[in-house]
Order: sequence, then C-alpha cells, then structure tokens
Amino acid sequence: MSDQTFPSAAVRRVARLLSPALAPLRMLTPLGRSVLALGIATILLAVRLNWQEFTQLGVVALGLLTLGFVWQVLPGTPTSELVVRPSRLVEGVAPAVVALTVRAGAAPMLFPKVSVPVGGRTVSLRLPFLAPFSSHTESVQLPEMPRGVHAVGPATYEKTDPVGLVTRRFETGDVLELLVAPRVTDLSVFAGGLTNDLDGATSQQLSMSDLAFHALREYVPGDDLRHVHWRSSAKAGQLLVRQYHETRRGHVTVLVDGARSSYPRMRDFELAVSVATSIALRAVRDDFDTYLRCGPHVSRGRSAVAMTDIACRFVAAGDDYLAQAADAATAVSGTGLVVQVTGAARDLAELDAAAQRFDRGADWIVVRADSESEAQLHDSHSLRELSIPDLVRLQELLARGMR
Repeated sequence: MSDQTFPSAAVRRVARLLSPALAPLRMLTPLGRSVLALGIATILLAVRLNWQEFTQLGVVALGLLTLGFVWQVLPGTPTSELVVRPSRLVEGVAPAVVALTVRAGAAPMLFPKVSVPVGGRTVSLRLPFLAPFSSHTESVQLPEMPRGVHAVGPATYEKTDPVGLVTRRFETGDVLELLVAPRVTDLSVFAGGLTNDLDGATSQQLSMSDLAFHALREYVPGDDLRHVHWRSSAKAGQLLVRQYHETRRGHVTVLVDGARSSYPRMRDFELAVSVATSIALRAVRDDFDTYLRCGPHVSRGRSAVAMTDIACRFVAAGDDYLAQAADAATAVSGTGLVVQVTGAARDLAELDAAAQRFDRGADWIVVRADSESEAQLHDSHSLRELSIPDLVRLQELLARGMR
C-alpha cells in the first residue's frame, strides 16, 4: 500500500466512525448552528469568568436546540399523495398539474415547505398550518417540459421545529411518470398510397368477421346472427357461430436513427422523432399494422396511444442503427413500406444496407430531418428521399413521395 493510499483509507474509516455522531449536526439549520455556537461560547465564558448571565444564556440556547431535536422524534410521520393530471400531454401545450395531498402526523406542521421533483427540476411551495392528523390538498402547476418521460415525485417535506433550529427531510409518496409526446402533424397519404392486402398474413387475433376461418363456438347474446352456422347448429342442438382469424391489410415499418452522430443538431433529432411519430400515427389510423422503433424502444400494432407513448422514450445515443434495423427485419415479415427517418450525417449506403434486409417488394422511403436544409424530394426507381427542414413541410413532401 502506497503512502498516499494509507492516509486516505484511514480518513474514510474515521469518517465512517464519526458519521453517526455527526448526523444530528447535519440536521441543524444555519440559525441552529449559530445558536449552538452561541451556547457553547457563552457557557465557556461563564465558566471562565463566572458570569451567571452568560450561564443562563447558554442554557437557553442549548435548551432550544434540545427542544428542536425532541420535535423531530415526535411520533407520526407525515405522508403525501401525488396525482398528475394529465399524465400524458404533447410538447408545447398547457403544462400538467399535480394534485398534492399532505396528511400531518401527530405533530402539527407549521407552514411546511414541500418540494416536488419533476425530471431535473424542482417545484417548491409553502403549505398552510396543518393541525395534527389533518390533511390539505394543493394544486401545483408543473413547468413546461420537453419531450420525454419525466419522473414526478416523491414529495420532499422539511420538518422544522417552531423556532427553525433543527430540520429533517422526509420523502413521501410514489414516483409517477409524466409522458410528454412529440409534436405531430396530421397526414392523409397512406389510404391512397399503399395497396391493401385483403388476403394478408394471418394474425393470431380472433375476429367475428374476416376471411380466414378459425372455428365454431357457442352463440352468446350480442353475436351477429349472420355468422350463425345453421347446419352445425342443427346437429349440435344449440346455436354455433363462425369465428375467424383476423387478416392484415398491410404493414408499415418506421425506423428512427437513434445515433447521436447522425444529427448535426439535437433539434434535428427531435424533428426526426416528430416526423416518425406522425407517420406511424397515420398508418395506425389507416388500420395498418405498424412497427415503430428507435434504439431499444419498440412499439408494434394498431394503437395510437402505444405509438405516442414509445416516442416519448426515444433518445439519441450510440450508433447501433444497422443492428437494430436487422432486428426489425427479423421481427417484421411482409412489410409493405419501410420508412427510415434519420439526420443529415447518415450515409445513404448504410441506409440502403439496412433496407436490403427487408422484403424486396417493400417500398422504401428515407426522410432526413435537417433544419438547415431546403425542403427537397429526390425520387428514383429504387429510392424516395425527402429532406424535411420543419414539421410543416412533411405533409406536402410525403404526399408527393407516396404517388
């Protein structure tokens, strides 16, 4: 062991030993530390100079500190409950509101200060006086938050004695999630831009009206009588209805390049997320099976809520886009359209290599989010490439690219 290592290890051991003894001192407020210093100084002077007045002053100071510590050990810890309304919102709209309910313990709460962490920020407020075991509900407006998933809570309460000498922090309540979705624009291109596959790949979902017959089951009230199989019902002596596998109209795959190096500016990545979410929502509304992915975060199906929720979790990180595209090609079969949303710095050859992993019959569109470029459309026999400087131009360029 070196000479430098030994002193540092010894200091850490001493600090661990003294930590329990120093814990009460860390509970003192700046005023409490001043009163402690005053009490010690006056008692020392009283002993040295035999001044009774200084003795009384020191006893009062130390007595106030003792009462402050006794206040902290009174039974009944306060509790709180948080409710975020709404828990999902869109970036740039009215901020969310937190309903904070605080219930006092056995000790009254003297105008307590409560803090609610929201993402990397903290919202603080001062509550009114709360009698023992009473409760109070306060509405707290949260600041505007960027796109993402933000943790709200737990609430932190500072329990301080009436004089303000000793304080202790309590964390109460659960940690909630506030989902801030990206801005999107309404598109209307897929209904006329893709051919519906009426005999599409059979899914595992069951339907009461489709093409792929699955089985017969007993009739239940509310079933459409048009689906009753009368011949089988006569043989079985009870009504039987047809049940089908739900077939698929088509599939749209939307891949967002999550590599930080693909975007010269972070606002371009946010634009890419908005573009990809807008396309995925349009595909869902047109009843296409949709696969939306950025990095490890994936959503698939026909749920608009699931698409916007997963878009909240997209982050720009390391460059493993090609591997993720390969995973998507393996997970998705029979896709009719592959949309790659990336930035200005991603090489087209790498995008082509990723697209080649999908079915050869799939259409291929590359959308580059580049806030410093002009709105452009490059269309060839094998590739449609769009440059989008802002979300407003997406509708026009994508409609031209889908023709």
